[in-house]
Amino acid sequence: MGFEELLDQVGGFGPFQLRNVALLALPRILLPMNFLLPIFLAAVPAHHCVLPGAPANFSQDMWLEAHLPRESDGTLSSCFRFTYSQALPNTTLGGEGQSPGELQGEPSTVPCPQGWEYDHSEFSSTIATEVWAAPPAAGGLCECPGDGPGICSLGQLHHVRHHPHSHWHSPGWLHHHRDATGVGVAGRGTPHRGRCPEQHLLDRGSDAAGTGRVPDTGLAMASAGCHLALCPRHLQPLALSKVAAAERVVRRPSYLDLLRTPRLRHISLCCMMVWFGVNFSYYGLSLDVSGLGLNVYQTQLLFGAVELPAKLLVYLSVRHAGRRLTQAGTLLGTALTLGFRLLVSTEKMYWSAALAVMGKGFSEAAFTTAYLFTSELYPTVLRQTGMGLTALVGRLGGSLAPLAALLDGVWLSLPKLTYGGIALLAACTALLLPETRKAQLPETIQDVEGKSLQEEQMPMKQVHD
Repeated sequence: MGFEELLDQVGGFGPFQLRNVALLALPRILLPMNFLLPIFLAAVPAHHCVLPGAPANFSQDMWLEAHLPRESDGTLSSCFRFTYSQALPNTTLGGEGQSPGELQGEPSTVPCPQGWEYDHSEFSSTIATEVWAAPPAAGGLCECPGDGPGICSLGQLHHVRHHPHSHWHSPGWLHHHRDATGVGVAGRGTPHRGRCPEQHLLDRGSDAAGTGRVPDTGLAMASAGCHLALCPRHLQPLALSKVAAAERVVRRPSYLDLLRTPRLRHISLCCMMVWFGVNFSYYGLSLDVSGLGLNVYQTQLLFGAVELPAKLLVYLSVRHAGRRLTQAGTLLGTALTLGFRLLVSTEKMYWSAALAVMGKGFSEAAFTTAYLFTSELYPTVLRQTGMGLTALVGRLGGSLAPLAALLDGVWLSLPKLTYGGIALLAACTALLLPETRKAQLPETIQDVEGKSLQEEQMPMKQVHD
Protein backbone atom coordinates (compact mmCIF):
# COMPACT_ATOMS: atom_id res chain seq x y z
CA MET A 1 0.00 0.00 0.00
CA GLY A 2 1.41 3.35 -1.05
CA PHE A 3 1.33 6.56 0.95
CA GLU A 4 -1.39 8.13 -1.22
CA GLU A 5 -3.73 5.19 -0.55
CA LEU A 6 -2.84 5.16 3.14
CA LEU A 7 -3.56 8.89 3.39
CA ASP A 8 -6.96 8.44 1.78
CA GLN A 9 -7.86 5.47 3.97
CA VAL A 10 -7.28 7.32 7.23
CA GLY A 11 -9.32 10.31 6.17
CA GLY A 12 -6.64 12.59 4.77
CA PHE A 13 -6.10 15.92 6.49
CA GLY A 14 -8.25 15.84 9.62
CA PRO A 15 -8.48 17.45 13.07
CA PHE A 16 -5.47 15.56 14.43
CA GLN A 17 -3.21 16.82 11.66
CA LEU A 18 -4.69 20.31 11.87
CA ARG A 19 -3.93 20.46 15.60
CA ASN A 20 -0.35 19.34 15.15
CA VAL A 21 0.35 21.73 12.28
CA ALA A 22 -1.12 24.59 14.33
CA LEU A 23 1.07 23.70 17.32
CA LEU A 24 4.16 23.53 15.13
CA ALA A 25 3.30 26.90 13.59
CA LEU A 26 3.24 28.78 16.90
CA PRO A 27 7.01 28.81 17.61
CA ARG A 28 7.67 29.77 14.01
CA ILE A 29 6.34 33.25 14.70
CA LEU A 30 9.61 33.89 16.56
CA LEU A 31 11.85 32.32 13.92
CA PRO A 32 11.71 35.15 11.31
CA MET A 33 12.85 37.57 13.98
CA ASN A 34 16.16 35.72 14.04
CA PHE A 35 16.49 35.78 10.26
CA LEU A 36 15.86 39.52 10.00
CA LEU A 37 17.57 40.52 13.23
CA PRO A 38 20.54 42.14 11.41
CA ILE A 39 18.22 44.87 10.14
CA PHE A 40 18.04 46.23 13.69
CA LEU A 41 21.07 44.66 15.33
CA ALA A 42 23.52 45.67 12.59
CA ALA A 43 21.99 49.00 11.60
CA VAL A 44 24.51 51.75 10.83
CA PRO A 45 23.10 55.12 11.99
CA ALA A 46 24.17 58.40 10.42
CA HIS A 47 27.72 59.18 11.52
CA HIS A 48 30.72 61.40 10.94
CA CYS A 49 34.28 61.70 12.17
CA VAL A 50 34.88 62.67 15.78
CA LEU A 51 35.58 66.42 15.81
CA PRO A 52 36.88 68.80 18.47
CA GLY A 53 34.27 70.74 20.38
CA ALA A 54 32.73 73.65 18.51
CA PRO A 55 33.34 77.20 19.86
CA ALA A 56 30.39 79.02 21.34
CA ASN A 57 30.03 81.31 18.32
CA PHE A 58 29.71 78.38 15.88
CA SER A 59 26.57 76.41 15.11
CA GLN A 60 26.83 72.65 14.71
CA ASP A 61 26.14 72.86 10.97
CA MET A 62 28.88 75.43 10.44
CA TRP A 63 31.33 73.37 12.47
CA LEU A 64 30.62 70.26 10.39
CA GLU A 65 30.96 72.27 7.18
CA ALA A 66 34.38 73.46 8.26
CA HIS A 67 35.72 69.99 9.00
CA LEU A 68 33.96 67.54 6.69
CA PRO A 69 34.21 67.30 2.88
CA ARG A 70 31.17 66.64 0.75
CA GLU A 71 30.51 63.50 -1.27
CA SER A 72 29.53 63.51 -4.92
CA ASP A 73 25.84 63.51 -3.96
CA GLY A 74 26.31 66.64 -1.85
CA THR A 75 26.10 64.99 1.57
CA LEU A 76 28.77 65.42 4.22
CA SER A 77 31.31 62.61 4.28
CA SER A 78 30.91 59.86 6.87
CA CYS A 79 34.40 58.47 6.45
CA PHE A 80 36.76 61.41 5.95
CA ARG A 81 37.54 64.82 7.39
CA PHE A 82 39.76 67.67 6.25
CA THR A 83 43.35 67.43 7.37
CA TYR A 84 43.02 71.06 8.47
CA SER A 85 39.73 72.83 9.21
CA GLN A 86 38.52 75.10 6.45
CA ALA A 87 37.81 78.80 6.96
CA LEU A 88 34.21 79.78 6.28
CA PRO A 89 33.05 83.17 4.94
CA ASN A 90 32.81 85.86 7.62
CA THR A 91 34.21 83.54 10.27
CA THR A 92 37.52 83.02 12.00
CA LEU A 93 38.47 79.55 13.15
CA GLY A 94 40.55 79.24 16.26
CA GLY A 95 43.10 76.54 16.90
CA GLU A 96 43.38 74.74 13.58
CA GLY A 97 43.90 76.44 10.26
CA GLN A 98 44.63 75.75 6.63
CA SER A 99 48.04 74.57 5.58
CA PRO A 100 49.85 77.14 3.42
CA GLY A 101 50.27 74.50 0.73
CA GLU A 102 46.49 74.02 0.46
CA LEU A 103 45.58 77.65 -0.20
CA GLN A 104 45.94 77.26 -3.96
CA GLY A 105 44.74 73.68 -4.34
CA GLU A 106 42.15 71.16 -3.21
CA PRO A 107 42.20 70.66 0.58
CA SER A 108 43.51 67.27 1.65
CA THR A 109 41.42 64.78 3.60
CA VAL A 110 42.24 61.92 5.97
CA PRO A 111 40.24 58.93 7.29
CA CYS A 112 38.66 59.53 10.66
CA PRO A 113 41.66 59.37 13.02
CA GLN A 114 39.68 59.26 16.28
CA GLY A 115 36.65 57.17 15.34
CA TRP A 116 33.08 58.25 14.63
CA GLU A 117 30.17 60.03 16.23
CA TYR A 118 26.75 58.45 15.67
CA ASP A 119 23.22 59.76 15.56
CA HIS A 120 21.37 58.03 18.41
CA SER A 121 17.91 59.41 17.65
CA GLU A 122 16.69 56.11 16.12
CA PHE A 123 18.96 53.47 17.69
CA SER A 124 20.54 53.88 21.09
CA SER A 125 23.07 51.13 20.40
CA THR A 126 23.90 48.72 17.56
CA ILE A 127 26.86 46.61 16.52
CA ALA A 128 28.18 49.50 14.45
CA THR A 129 28.02 52.09 17.22
CA GLU A 130 29.78 49.81 19.71
CA VAL A 131 32.38 48.11 17.54
CA TRP A 132 33.24 50.98 15.24
CA ALA A 133 33.03 53.84 17.69
CA ALA A 134 36.84 53.83 17.77
CA PRO A 135 39.32 53.11 14.96
CA PRO A 136 39.72 49.34 14.37
CA ALA A 137 42.83 47.91 16.00
CA ALA A 138 45.65 46.44 13.90
CA GLY A 139 44.33 48.00 10.74
CA GLY A 140 40.80 46.64 11.25
CA LEU A 141 38.53 45.47 8.47
CA CYS A 142 38.02 48.86 6.84
CA GLU A 143 38.40 52.53 7.53
CA CYS A 144 34.71 53.29 7.64
CA PRO A 145 31.73 51.41 9.11
CA GLY A 146 30.31 48.88 6.69
CA ASP A 147 27.06 49.53 4.91
CA GLY A 148 25.71 46.01 5.25
CA PRO A 149 25.19 43.20 7.74
CA GLY A 150 28.06 41.22 6.22
CA ILE A 151 30.75 43.45 7.69
CA CYS A 152 28.74 44.13 10.82
CA SER A 153 28.38 40.41 11.50
CA LEU A 154 32.15 40.16 11.61
CA GLY A 155 32.16 43.19 13.86
CA GLN A 156 29.67 41.48 16.14
CA LEU A 157 31.97 38.51 16.61
CA HIS A 158 34.91 40.88 17.24
CA HIS A 159 32.93 42.78 19.85
CA VAL A 160 31.70 39.72 21.73
CA ARG A 161 35.19 38.25 21.83
CA HIS A 162 37.10 41.34 22.90
CA HIS A 163 34.45 43.11 24.98
CA PRO A 164 32.56 40.30 26.77
CA HIS A 165 31.76 42.42 29.82
CA SER A 166 30.73 45.63 28.09
CA HIS A 167 27.32 47.18 28.73
CA TRP A 168 26.15 46.03 25.32
CA HIS A 169 26.32 42.31 26.07
CA SER A 170 23.31 40.98 24.16
CA PRO A 171 25.15 39.52 21.12
CA GLY A 172 26.69 36.80 23.26
CA TRP A 173 23.23 35.73 24.38
CA LEU A 174 21.88 36.09 20.87
CA HIS A 175 24.49 33.71 19.47
CA HIS A 176 23.35 30.97 21.87
CA HIS A 177 19.70 31.73 21.16
CA ARG A 178 20.16 31.62 17.40
CA ASP A 179 22.22 28.42 17.63
CA ALA A 180 19.34 26.79 19.49
CA THR A 181 16.89 28.06 16.89
CA GLY A 182 19.00 26.63 14.11
CA VAL A 183 19.09 23.23 15.77
CA GLY A 184 15.32 23.25 16.07
CA VAL A 185 14.86 24.20 12.43
CA ALA A 186 17.35 21.65 11.13
CA GLY A 187 15.51 18.85 12.85
CA ARG A 188 12.26 19.47 10.99
CA GLY A 189 12.16 18.10 7.50
CA THR A 190 9.48 17.17 4.98
CA PRO A 191 9.20 13.39 4.78
CA HIS A 192 5.77 13.53 3.13
CA ARG A 193 3.97 16.36 1.43
CA GLY A 194 0.20 16.81 1.38
CA ARG A 195 -1.52 17.52 -1.87
CA CYS A 196 -3.64 20.51 -0.93
CA PRO A 197 -2.18 24.06 -0.71
CA GLU A 198 -4.28 24.78 2.39
CA GLN A 199 -1.97 22.62 4.49
CA HIS A 200 1.05 24.44 3.13
CA LEU A 201 -0.36 27.94 3.56
CA LEU A 202 -1.62 27.24 7.07
CA ASP A 203 1.91 26.47 8.13
CA ARG A 204 3.51 29.23 6.06
CA GLY A 205 0.97 31.81 7.22
CA SER A 206 2.30 31.79 10.76
CA ASP A 207 5.55 33.43 9.75
CA ALA A 208 3.87 36.60 8.47
CA ALA A 209 3.42 37.69 12.07
CA GLY A 210 7.19 37.46 12.45
CA THR A 211 7.82 39.28 9.15
CA GLY A 212 10.01 36.67 7.53
CA ARG A 213 10.14 33.28 5.92
CA VAL A 214 10.61 29.93 7.57
CA PRO A 215 11.09 26.32 6.49
CA ASP A 216 8.04 24.25 5.59
CA THR A 217 6.46 21.87 8.09
CA GLY A 218 5.81 18.45 6.57
CA LEU A 219 2.58 16.52 6.97
CA ALA A 220 3.54 12.96 7.90
CA MET A 221 0.95 12.49 10.62
CA ALA A 222 -1.83 10.75 8.71
CA SER A 223 -1.03 7.24 9.92
CA ALA A 224 -0.40 8.52 13.45
CA GLY A 225 -3.82 10.15 13.48
CA CYS A 226 -5.33 6.81 12.62
CA HIS A 227 -4.45 5.51 16.09
CA LEU A 228 -6.69 8.19 17.63
CA ALA A 229 -9.80 7.32 15.56
CA LEU A 230 -11.84 4.16 14.82
CA CYS A 231 -9.41 2.96 12.19
CA PRO A 232 -10.73 0.81 9.37
CA ARG A 233 -10.32 -2.89 10.10
CA HIS A 234 -7.66 -3.41 7.44
CA LEU A 235 -5.66 -0.48 8.82
CA GLN A 236 -5.33 -1.65 12.40
CA PRO A 237 -1.86 -1.17 14.01
CA LEU A 238 -0.84 -4.67 12.89
CA ALA A 239 -1.55 -3.83 9.26
CA LEU A 240 0.29 -0.54 9.58
CA SER A 241 3.30 -2.29 11.09
CA LYS A 242 3.42 -4.57 8.06
CA VAL A 243 3.51 -1.55 5.77
CA ALA A 244 6.34 -0.06 7.82
CA ALA A 245 8.24 -3.36 7.79
CA ALA A 246 7.98 -3.58 4.02
CA GLU A 247 9.42 -0.07 3.69
CA ARG A 248 12.36 -0.88 5.95
CA VAL A 249 13.70 -3.54 3.58
CA VAL A 250 14.22 -0.90 0.90
CA ARG A 251 17.75 0.52 0.76
CA ARG A 252 18.06 3.77 2.65
CA PRO A 253 18.37 6.60 0.09
CA SER A 254 21.32 9.00 0.15
CA TYR A 255 22.15 12.42 -1.25
CA LEU A 256 23.93 10.72 -4.13
CA ASP A 257 20.58 9.34 -5.29
CA LEU A 258 19.50 12.91 -6.05
CA LEU A 259 22.17 13.11 -8.75
CA ARG A 260 22.57 9.47 -9.76
CA THR A 261 19.74 9.19 -12.29
CA PRO A 262 19.08 11.61 -15.21
CA ARG A 263 15.61 12.90 -14.32
CA LEU A 264 16.31 13.32 -10.62
CA ARG A 265 19.60 15.02 -11.45
CA HIS A 266 17.75 17.46 -13.70
CA ILE A 267 15.16 18.17 -10.98
CA SER A 268 17.80 18.58 -8.27
CA LEU A 269 20.01 20.98 -10.24
CA CYS A 270 17.04 23.10 -11.30
CA CYS A 271 15.61 23.18 -7.77
CA MET A 272 18.97 24.22 -6.33
CA MET A 273 19.14 27.13 -8.77
CA VAL A 274 15.56 28.13 -7.98
CA TRP A 275 16.15 28.00 -4.23
CA PHE A 276 19.36 29.98 -4.50
CA GLY A 277 17.56 32.67 -6.50
CA VAL A 278 14.56 32.74 -4.16
CA ASN A 279 16.72 33.13 -1.03
CA PHE A 280 19.15 35.56 -2.63
CA SER A 281 16.48 37.94 -3.93
CA TYR A 282 14.29 37.61 -0.82
CA TYR A 283 17.00 38.58 1.62
CA GLY A 284 18.35 41.18 -0.76
CA LEU A 285 14.97 42.90 -0.63
CA SER A 286 14.33 42.25 3.06
CA LEU A 287 17.64 43.64 4.27
CA ASP A 288 17.68 46.70 1.99
CA VAL A 289 15.61 49.13 4.04
CA SER A 290 17.44 52.33 3.09
CA GLY A 291 16.46 54.98 0.57
CA LEU A 292 12.71 54.38 0.91
CA GLY A 293 11.79 57.58 2.72
CA LEU A 294 10.60 55.56 5.73
CA ASN A 295 12.22 54.57 8.98
CA VAL A 296 13.19 50.96 9.56
CA TYR A 297 10.12 50.23 11.69
CA GLN A 298 7.65 51.51 9.10
CA THR A 299 9.45 49.56 6.40
CA GLN A 300 9.26 46.30 8.34
CA LEU A 301 5.58 46.86 9.06
CA LEU A 302 4.85 47.19 5.35
CA PHE A 303 7.10 44.26 4.47
CA GLY A 304 5.24 42.09 6.97
CA ALA A 305 1.77 43.23 5.89
CA VAL A 306 2.38 42.48 2.21
CA GLU A 307 3.13 38.83 2.97
CA LEU A 308 -0.53 38.07 3.71
CA PRO A 309 -1.87 38.99 0.24
CA ALA A 310 1.22 37.31 -1.24
CA LYS A 311 0.18 34.01 0.35
CA LEU A 312 -3.37 34.47 -0.90
CA LEU A 313 -1.95 35.00 -4.39
CA VAL A 314 -0.08 31.71 -4.11
CA TYR A 315 -3.16 29.88 -2.85
CA LEU A 316 -5.15 30.91 -5.91
CA SER A 317 -2.35 30.69 -8.44
CA VAL A 318 -1.08 27.19 -7.66
CA ARG A 319 -4.62 25.86 -8.05
CA HIS A 320 -5.41 27.53 -11.37
CA ALA A 321 -2.12 28.41 -13.07
CA GLY A 322 -0.10 25.53 -11.67
CA ARG A 323 3.03 25.27 -9.58
CA ARG A 324 5.57 25.84 -12.33
CA LEU A 325 4.03 29.02 -13.74
CA THR A 326 3.44 30.37 -10.24
CA GLN A 327 7.09 29.80 -9.32
CA ALA A 328 8.39 31.38 -12.50
CA GLY A 329 5.88 34.24 -12.41
CA THR A 330 6.59 35.29 -8.84
CA LEU A 331 10.35 35.24 -9.46
CA LEU A 332 9.83 37.27 -12.63
CA GLY A 333 7.74 39.77 -10.66
CA THR A 334 10.57 40.08 -8.14
CA ALA A 335 13.08 40.74 -10.92
CA LEU A 336 10.87 43.32 -12.63
CA THR A 337 10.22 45.33 -9.47
CA LEU A 338 13.95 45.45 -8.78
CA GLY A 339 14.54 46.62 -12.35
CA PHE A 340 11.87 49.31 -12.17
CA ARG A 341 13.37 50.63 -8.93
CA LEU A 342 16.54 51.42 -10.88
CA LEU A 343 14.51 53.68 -13.18
CA VAL A 344 12.93 55.67 -10.34
CA SER A 345 14.81 58.83 -9.44
CA THR A 346 16.05 59.34 -5.90
CA GLU A 347 13.61 62.21 -5.41
CA LYS A 348 10.59 59.89 -5.84
CA MET A 349 11.16 57.91 -2.64
CA TYR A 350 7.55 56.86 -2.24
CA TRP A 351 7.51 55.24 -5.68
CA SER A 352 10.67 53.42 -4.72
CA ALA A 353 9.07 52.32 -1.45
CA ALA A 354 5.96 51.06 -3.26
CA LEU A 355 8.08 49.02 -5.68
CA ALA A 356 10.14 47.63 -2.80
CA VAL A 357 6.98 46.47 -1.01
CA MET A 358 5.68 44.89 -4.22
CA GLY A 359 9.01 43.15 -4.71
CA LYS A 360 8.89 41.83 -1.15
CA GLY A 361 5.42 40.45 -1.83
CA PHE A 362 6.53 38.69 -5.01
CA SER A 363 9.62 37.26 -3.31
CA GLU A 364 7.56 35.95 -0.40
CA ALA A 365 5.16 34.35 -2.87
CA ALA A 366 8.12 32.74 -4.62
CA PHE A 367 9.35 31.41 -1.28
CA THR A 368 5.96 29.94 -0.39
CA THR A 369 5.67 28.27 -3.79
CA ALA A 370 9.19 26.84 -3.62
CA TYR A 371 8.40 24.70 -0.59
CA LEU A 372 5.20 23.34 -2.09
CA PHE A 373 6.58 22.82 -5.61
CA THR A 374 9.85 21.20 -4.56
CA SER A 375 8.23 18.76 -2.15
CA GLU A 376 5.96 17.51 -4.94
CA LEU A 377 8.81 16.98 -7.38
CA TYR A 378 10.76 14.50 -5.25
CA PRO A 379 9.59 10.92 -4.56
CA THR A 380 8.53 10.01 -1.05
CA VAL A 381 11.74 8.07 -0.36
CA LEU A 382 13.85 11.13 -1.23
CA ARG A 383 11.53 13.98 -0.29
CA GLN A 384 13.23 14.88 2.98
CA THR A 385 16.68 14.43 1.44
CA GLY A 386 15.83 16.58 -1.57
CA MET A 387 14.28 19.32 0.54
CA GLY A 388 17.35 19.31 2.77
CA LEU A 389 19.74 19.72 -0.16
CA THR A 390 17.78 22.50 -1.84
CA ALA A 391 17.29 24.31 1.48
CA LEU A 392 21.04 24.11 2.07
CA VAL A 393 21.73 25.79 -1.27
CA GLY A 394 19.03 28.31 -0.46
CA ARG A 395 20.73 29.17 2.82
CA LEU A 396 23.90 29.81 0.85
CA GLY A 397 22.02 32.33 -1.26
CA GLY A 398 20.62 33.96 1.86
CA SER A 399 24.10 34.21 3.35
CA LEU A 400 25.55 35.86 0.25
CA ALA A 401 22.70 38.39 -0.10
CA PRO A 402 24.03 40.84 2.56
CA LEU A 403 27.52 40.70 1.03
CA ALA A 404 26.11 41.58 -2.40
CA ALA A 405 24.83 44.82 -0.87
CA LEU A 406 28.45 45.92 -0.52
CA LEU A 407 28.71 46.07 -4.31
CA ASP A 408 27.23 49.56 -4.16
CA GLY A 409 30.80 50.72 -3.52
CA VAL A 410 31.60 49.67 -7.10
CA TRP A 411 28.38 50.99 -8.63
CA LEU A 412 25.35 52.22 -6.71
CA SER A 413 22.89 50.19 -8.80
CA LEU A 414 24.93 46.99 -8.91
CA PRO A 415 23.29 45.28 -5.87
CA LYS A 416 19.77 45.66 -7.30
CA LEU A 417 20.98 44.45 -10.71
CA THR A 418 22.54 41.43 -9.05
CA TYR A 419 19.42 40.56 -7.05
CA GLY A 420 17.16 41.06 -10.06
CA GLY A 421 19.43 39.15 -12.43
CA ILE A 422 19.63 36.12 -10.15
CA ALA A 423 15.85 36.17 -9.68
CA LEU A 424 15.36 36.30 -13.46
CA LEU A 425 17.73 33.37 -13.96
CA ALA A 426 15.85 31.39 -11.31
CA ALA A 427 12.54 32.19 -13.04
CA CYS A 428 13.83 30.80 -16.33
CA THR A 429 15.14 27.71 -14.55
CA ALA A 430 11.74 27.08 -12.93
CA LEU A 431 10.22 26.71 -16.41
CA LEU A 432 12.47 23.67 -16.98
CA LEU A 433 10.78 21.75 -14.15
CA PRO A 434 7.74 19.50 -14.71
CA GLU A 435 4.28 20.59 -13.59
CA THR A 436 2.92 18.78 -10.52
CA ARG A 437 -0.62 20.17 -10.28
CA LYS A 438 -3.19 17.35 -10.22
CA ALA A 439 -0.38 14.80 -10.59
CA GLN A 440 -0.02 11.88 -8.20
CA LEU A 441 3.00 12.30 -5.96
CA PRO A 442 5.85 9.95 -6.87
CA GLU A 443 6.82 7.46 -4.18
CA THR A 444 9.97 5.83 -5.56
CA ILE A 445 12.89 6.79 -7.76
CA GLN A 446 11.45 4.50 -10.42
CA ASP A 447 8.24 6.54 -10.40
CA VAL A 448 10.23 9.65 -11.28
CA GLU A 449 12.54 8.08 -13.83
CA GLY A 450 9.82 6.07 -15.55
CA LYS A 451 7.54 9.06 -15.84
CA SER A 452 9.36 10.47 -18.86
CA LEU A 453 8.64 7.25 -20.80
CA GLN A 454 5.08 6.87 -19.60
CA GLU A 455 4.11 10.46 -20.38
CA GLU A 456 4.32 9.72 -24.11
CA GLN A 457 2.37 6.45 -23.86
CA MET A 458 -0.40 7.17 -21.36
CA PRO A 459 -1.61 10.18 -19.33
CA MET A 460 -0.59 10.37 -15.71
CA LYS A 461 -3.12 9.38 -13.09
CA GLN A 462 -5.06 12.49 -12.19
CA VAL A 463 -6.10 13.34 -8.64
CA HIS A 464 -8.00 16.25 -7.18
CA ASP A 465 -6.20 19.16 -5.47
